[in-house]
Amino acid sequence: MNKNIDCENLMTRERFISLLDNLEIPDQKVTARTRARWNNLCKPVGSFGQLELLHQRLAAIEGTTDPSITPRAVFVFAADNGIVAEGVTQCGQEVTAQVMRNIAADKATINILARSSGTAVIPVNLGVRDLSDEDGIVHVEVKSNGTESFAQTEAMSEAEMMLAIQLGYEMAAGAVNNGYKLLIAGEMGIGNTSTSTALLAALEETTAASICGRGAGLPDDKFLRKQEIISAALKKHNLSAADPLTALRTVGGFDIAAMVGFYAAAAINKTPVILDGLITQVAAVVLHKLQPNISHYLFAGHEASEPGCELALRSLGLTSILDLDLHHGEGTGAILALPLLDYTINIYRESDTFDEGGVEPYEVYDQP
Repeated sequence: MNKNIDCENLMTRERFISLLDNLEIPDQKVTARTRARWNNLCKPVGSFGQLELLHQRLAAIEGTTDPSITPRAVFVFAADNGIVAEGVTQCGQEVTAQVMRNIAADKATINILARSSGTAVIPVNLGVRDLSDEDGIVHVEVKSNGTESFAQTEAMSEAEMMLAIQLGYEMAAGAVNNGYKLLIAGEMGIGNTSTSTALLAALEETTAASICGRGAGLPDDKFLRKQEIISAALKKHNLSAADPLTALRTVGGFDIAAMVGFYAAAAINKTPVILDGLITQVAAVVLHKLQPNISHYLFAGHEASEPGCELALRSLGLTSILDLDLHHGEGTGAILALPLLDYTINIYRESDTFDEGGVEPYEVYDQP
């Protein structure tokens, strides 16, 4: 564990859970007022379908009928995963470090999309073996070489898990204090489809084989091994869906733990979050098991091609904005959904009302 940790001031799981106790459903009166303006715009009632509902959710979260999602930022949480030692991935952990260097150099895919969408990118090193003090990366190592192999032992200690949660919490809270209106959590870590699949299987009490995917691309023999390793580990640890943090500590990763804290702080500070793919969604499922109201603050950017995504989104009660068979990670799928939200906000702000447009209002028949 990071020798600079102040253990006396480390957040405990009890303290973290208590922070979630009073998380309320966003203001439905604001939802109603925002819907009323949509219905009074010079267009067919409800003509922008789900986009209108997404906008109404943003309004309720922010407590204003004219929500803003700029400026916005994506935090890319990276860590090594000990499960890689079991031969469940196509490439080695050195790829994690190299991708993080590429992000810091502003030349990864996430950077391209971020430039196009006006989104800040903050890469965060939670424990990547081959990273140390590279510029452009926030270095807050929980443990320099990542987690242990959950096939052999628990992935992390209680203190390591809570430090990762606390770091994510503090980063989201700091981002809100710095004026960011919308947050995205991305991830980078070879092996993290194995950690997230194991964790989701434990939380949803299903088999690993039913939700296991090929990650970045596995041949049949390694894909079968991945299923077998995860299944054996779940049997070994005998985890309970009623204790999501212990499941996280046992088979999760530092990136997932950090995102649990990140989402919690965003919601507590009334800031919307767009989820990316499987790993980010499973972090949300952990939090949802602790506080179901969290789903009101989350938007599903897309449903990735990983089989577990359907189960994760169903557990969260969310419908994805996009469904394009993506499985890139880094936060890319979430950023791709941003232009639709931007367009929707512009329609809402710039459209004439029926009176302004000289058009007879439509009757509202079929809206809730």
